[in-house]
Amino acid sequence: MSDIGFKPKVAISMEFLERFGQLPPEVRQKAKRFVEKFRENPVSKAINYEKIHSARDSKIRTVRIDGGYRAVVVHPPKGDVYTLVWIDKHDEAINWTRNRQFEVNPVEGSFQIIPIEREEAVPEKPAATAVQGLFDSLDDNTLLSFGLPQILLPSVRKIKTRGDFENLMPYLPEEVAEALFWLAEGDSPEEVRAAMNKPATPAEVDTDDFAKALEHPDSKRRFVVDPTPDELERMLEAPLEKWRVFLHPDQERLVMRTFNGPAQVLGGAGTGKTVVAMHRARHLARQIGPDEDGKILFTTFTANLARNIQQMLQSLCGDEIERIEVIHLHAWAANFLREHGILFTVAEDKEVAACWDEAISRTGVEEWNPSFIRQEWQAVVQANAIETLQEYLRVPRTGRREKLSRAQRARLWEVFAAYQDAMAQRNWWEWHDVLREARRYLQENRVALPYRAVIVDEAQDFQEEGWRLIRALVPEGPNDIFLVGDAHQRLYGRKVVLTRLGVRIRGRSSRLRINYRTTEQIRDWAVAMLQGLDVDDLDGGIDTQEGYRSLRSGPPPEVRFFATAREEAAFLKETIEAELQQRKPEEICLVACTTALVENYRLLLETAGIQHVVLSKRMDEGMPGVRVATIHRVKGLEFPCMIVAGANEGVIPSRELSHIEDHEAKERCLLYVAATRARDRLVISSWGTPSPYLPNLT
Repeated sequence: MSDIGFKPKVAISMEFLERFGQLPPEVRQKAKRFVEKFRENPVSKAINYEKIHSARDSKIRTVRIDGGYRAVVVHPPKGDVYTLVWIDKHDEAINWTRNRQFEVNPVEGSFQIIPIEREEAVPEKPAATAVQGLFDSLDDNTLLSFGLPQILLPSVRKIKTRGDFENLMPYLPEEVAEALFWLAEGDSPEEVRAAMNKPATPAEVDTDDFAKALEHPDSKRRFVVDPTPDELERMLEAPLEKWRVFLHPDQERLVMRTFNGPAQVLGGAGTGKTVVAMHRARHLARQIGPDEDGKILFTTFTANLARNIQQMLQSLCGDEIERIEVIHLHAWAANFLREHGILFTVAEDKEVAACWDEAISRTGVEEWNPSFIRQEWQAVVQANAIETLQEYLRVPRTGRREKLSRAQRARLWEVFAAYQDAMAQRNWWEWHDVLREARRYLQENRVALPYRAVIVDEAQDFQEEGWRLIRALVPEGPNDIFLVGDAHQRLYGRKVVLTRLGVRIRGRSSRLRINYRTTEQIRDWAVAMLQGLDVDDLDGGIDTQEGYRSLRSGPPPEVRFFATAREEAAFLKETIEAELQQRKPEEICLVACTTALVENYRLLLETAGIQHVVLSKRMDEGMPGVRVATIHRVKGLEFPCMIVAGANEGVIPSRELSHIEDHEAKERCLLYVAATRARDRLVISSWGTPSPYLPNLT
C-alpha cells in the first residue's frame, strides 16, 4: 500500500467507537492521532498494515498503535475501501480477528460484521421429544431473504424458545435480529418486509462492491463513511454516544424526507423520537446556504428539556448550530413580547391563588368549589380562547363531567371576570396569556420571523394556545413543522386535535416501534401501567402502542414493599451501595414524586456518605454523584439504573391533586415515564400502603 493521487473511501464501525471509548486515556490519545491520520489517507506510507495469518477473514489487517495496542482494518481485494473495525490490546485484537467475518450480504446488499465464535450460542439439547423450532414454519430462503448470513443459518435453526432467541440476538446483524423478532411475534414475512421497507424482490448484489454496500441503509446502522474532520472530532470526543452517528433506517428516512406540510412522529418511550428531531433540525439547517438568511427553531415544553437539547445539539452539529435556535415555547413568547415593548409579570402560583380567592369572595359564589372553578377556567375558557360571556355560553364543554345551564355559566362568568380584573390590576399574566398575546401580536402586526421550520419535541404536553402560536411562527409550506411526541407520556397538557388548530398532519404521521433504551422486561412492566387507558394520537384518533417492543433483554423490574419508611431507607442505601460497586454514580438515579420526598431521600444519601447531586433547573448535570430528582425533572433523560422510591398510596396518585381532570391518567403516565428512564435495572419501592397501581404489577 502506498500514497496515491486520489482519496480512498474510509469507514469506521460502531464497534470500534465503543471500544475506543473504553481505552485508557493515554492510549486513547495515541489512537485518536492514528484515526485522524487514517481518515486523511488510509494508504499513507506512514501506516504499516500487517496481515494476520490466523485471522478467519483474509481481508483483515492490523496496525500497531503503540507497543501494546493494535487497530483492526478491513480492506477488500476489490476497490479502495478501508474500514476501521476494532482496537484492543495486541493479543485480544488478534483473538478478535479469528472470530469475525466481514461480508456483503448476497441477498440484502448490506455490509455485515459476522461473529463466528458463537455458533454454539444455542446449545443442543437432548432430543427426548421432538421440539418444534421457533422458525420451523419458514423455509431457509425466507430467512436468508432478510439478510441472515448463511453461516448463521444453522444457529437460527437450533432456536426452540424465546430464551434461545434472546441468547443469539447479540450475534446477529441488527436488521436480521429485528426481522426475526417480528417473525417470532407472529408477523408474516410480507408484513415484516412492509414494516421494514424491504423490497419483495431484492436487487442483484455485487458482493465485492464494499463501497456500494456501505451506502446501504442497514450498513449505516453500524458504519459511518467518510466523516469530515469536524465530524470525526465530535465522534471521538464522545464515542459512546452512538445516537450522534448511527440511525435506524426508519429514523434516517424521517430525518431526510421532504414533507408537503406539518409532519408528526409518534412512538413509545425510548424509540428515539428526540434523536430524530435533533437530526431533523441539523438536516434542515444544512439546507440553508451560507449566504442565506433563516433559522430552524427547536422548541419544547419545559426549560429543562430545552437546555438538554441545546447541549446535545452542540455535540451533534458543526457550523450549522448557528442556524438552530433552541428555546422552550413559553420563554420564546415572553422574550418576544418584551422585545416589542410589552411589559408584564407572570404570576406565581400563590399569586394566582390569591386572585381567585379575591374573585370568589367579591362575587359571593358558593355553588362550586374553587378547584372546579379553576378547572373550568383552564379547560374551557383558556383552552378555547374565550373572551366574552356570549362565547362562553356557546362553547362545547368537551370532557367536563358536570353539566351547566346557561344561568350557571353566566354566574361562573362573573367569577371569571372578577379574576381577570384582579390579575389586570396587578399587571399579572398567566403563561396561557403570554402565549396568546404573543400570537396575537405576531398576526396583527405581521411580524416577519426568520424561521424556515419549527421542530417540536414532547408535543403531547402543549395545549391549544401553544399550538396556535407554533402555527403562527412559520409560514405554511413544505417542511414547516416537524413534531415528535407520545401521549402515553403526557404530564402537563390535555388532549388536543392538531388539525383543528391549523397543524394539519393527516397523511404525514409516522410511528417508531423499536425501544432502544429499556429492556423488554422493563418496557412490558411500564406499558402494563397504562392498561385500560384510551390514549390519543394528538389528532382525534387512538394510539394503541401496537407493535411497540424492545429488542434488549434483562432482569424484570424489582418491586419492594416495606412496613416503615426506615425499612425502605435501609433497602435504598444497601441497593445504591451495591450498584456503586459496578456502576459510576452518574449512572444511578433515584426519583420521587414530590420535592418533599426528594429532600428526604437526599438527606438519606447525605447521612450515608453517598456522593449525590439533586437535579434542578440550576444544577449542572455534569457534576459527579448519584442523581436525585423529581420524576418530572428526569423526563427526557435516561439512566442504566433507575430507582423510583416512595411509591405510596396518597403519593401516586396524589391525594392533593385528585380534583384535577384526567388526574388518574396523568399519574399513571408519570409512573410510566419514571420506569422508562431505566436502561438496564428498574427498582420501585414503597412503605406503608403501596400505590394502588403497584400490586397488580409485581
